[in-house]
Amino acid sequence: MTPRTSLQQVTVDLRLLSSLDRAARDRVGSALGELDYPVAGAPTGATLLDSHLRRAPDRAWALFRGGEPAGVFAVVPYLELPGTQQTSTYLAHSARGTGLNTAVKRAAILAARAGSLPLYASVHHTNTRSLAATRRLFVSIEPVMVVEHTAGRLAWRCELSDPWAQLTDGPVHQDLVQQFGAAFRRPALQAA
Repeated sequence: MTPRTSLQQVTVDLRLLSSLDRAARDRVGSALGELDYPVAGAPTGATLLDSHLRRAPDRAWALFRGGEPAGVFAVVPYLELPGTQQTSTYLAHSARGTGLNTAVKRAAILAARAGSLPLYASVHHTNTRSLAATRRLFVSIEPVMVVEHTAGRLAWRCELSDPWAQLTDGPVHQDLVQQFGAAFRRPALQAA
């Protein structure tokens, strides 16, 4: 988040990916374009959406701001630690630095903690921007470098649901917390 952006000003329109028609999904995929850090082996926004729809159809959302696609957020099975979930956020270049990631991830962390859902962030070891964004959410958090065998990569792992990892002060978007909490309480539909 840049100093010019207050979280109070961040408005998020979250839409379940599976509820979007093909044209709307294509718009989101196009807004993401080529991924600068492939996520889940997906080199483009379109393939990332397909991956999220396969792995977490009931926990994958398109992010819109002002009616325009701004990114995608999902909570998918973390294959490195069975029984756990991991966040996946990817923003269009125009949405980076706007506070959108902070608002969405803060709400997901609070919902996960309230529902005792083990939630992690896994960041490619060279993705300093994403690692810094995760660290800014917390007063203090110590990412651990791990080898992820299923993804075949080195990654920084952060346990987001750890109650000892204190979140920084900031506004909480209760509507997002409630939306994520409802999704986390339902049995997941994903296929690992």
